[in-house]
Amino acid sequence: MSLEAIAKIRAAEESTEQSKAEAKAQAQRLAADAEREGRALLEQGKEKAAAAAAAAMRQAEEQAAALRDQILDQAEKDCKKLKADASARMDKAAQAILGRVVES
Repeated sequence: MSLEAIAKIRAAEESTEQSKAEAKAQAQRLAADAEREGRALLEQGKEKAAAAAAAAMRQAEEQAAALRDQILDQAEKDCKKLKADASARMDKAAQAILGRVVES
């Protein structure tokens, strides 16, 4: 084999080795970039989920407060009605007691 052919073969082998090394380095960079992007997306997902949970909690608290106020208003109305009914019956009760006392 001539020296020229051997030199061409060595150059081709070196070129192939250099291409392999570059491809390996590029693959490692791509993998690192993909992992970094994946972690960033995961963090964004966690932040969005936390924000959604906080918003849902605020909404639930607002609904609970509104329901509490509604129940308290209804209870106040019911109490006023019971007091009014009791007050209306008080005269009848007093007359009934006086009637019994007088009869005795």
